[in-house]
Amino acid sequence: MTASPSTKPSGSRVPLSSPAVETAVLGVVLGLAVFTTAWAVRASEGRRSLEAANGALERGDPVEAIVLARAAAEARCPSCDAPALARARLHTIAKDAESRGDDAIAVAAWRAARASTLTTTVIDPASSARQEADAEIARLEHRIDRARRAAAGGAPSPSTSEDKLRQALALSAVPSGPLFAVLGVGGALFLLGAHRFARARIFHASSLVLALVGGALAAAGILLF
Repeated sequence: MTASPSTKPSGSRVPLSSPAVETAVLGVVLGLAVFTTAWAVRASEGRRSLEAANGALERGDPVEAIVLARAAAEARCPSCDAPALARARLHTIAKDAESRGDDAIAVAAWRAARASTLTTTVIDPASSARQEADAEIARLEHRIDRARRAAAGGAPSPSTSEDKLRQALALSAVPSGPLFAVLGVGGALFLLGAHRFARARIFHASSLVLALVGGALAAAGILLF
């Protein structure tokens, strides 16, 4: 009898030119395209908001400038310079307003700068930029309260002292809902795809693509939100 030729287990290896590998490569390319598009849109939003804030300052509208500069400061993305420039612009608005005796505008500018650090800082919520904003807000709000009470003939309240206000501001805020949503969905997709890919006896491009897309979403949530 002629021995039948031995056959290799089905699915033990996948040729590099197989449709499954091509599908996986396509998924990676699409994921990179989505990430690049998101980065470009975020960078463009930051630049537009910063330019609009500068225009509002030229028109003498500090309130609109603060709103637009905060939007630019929150448009965080890798290698984007608009957020740092916007925070510097908010600092300038605050200092100029205080020099004119307009403490309300100064507080608004410092609060906008502080808010931008809360929405874009994931690893270090107590950054130096936030600590500076906390100190300035506490100092100015204490001065505003003291002036208001003096005008009304009352004594300053211990609850609105500069130290008390700074302690209240130092409490860390919970990250925003969209950040949790993106991280949660991305993490779930990544774990599901990785589990299916690891347990499969043969190569499944769909599982790999699912894991890659989930990882990309989680990365986007950390870097862009």
